[in-house]
Amino acid sequence: MTDIIWTTHLKERARERGIDPALVDRAIRFPDKVGASQTTSARKHIKIIGKNQIVATVKREGNNWIVTSVWSKPYYGPAVKRPLLERLVYRFVLWLEKIVRARLKL
Repeated sequence: MTDIIWTTHLKERARERGIDPALVDRAIRFPDKVGASQTTSARKHIKIIGKNQIVATVKREGNNWIVTSVWSKPYYGPAVKRPLLERLVYRFVLWLEKIVRARLKL
């Protein structure tokens, strides 16, 4: 299994910038886009979450990913279309919530 190694620089930057470590993990493991870094040999893993874009710089070392920095910026582009299964599950959960609320009269 691949491990994500957090550098001390990353921990400091995430804390300073108020970025949740779970979001960083999602950006690294399931990126929407991967691009080359302009300054180093690392790769940029980009994940769009809501109206924010989480960017993490990642270097591959064996089976491990070493994350050196992370930042967040507003995202103004088109909404990312979610996979069919994810959309179906989301709709089902909303439908189920509607039924439960109707029965409990909330």
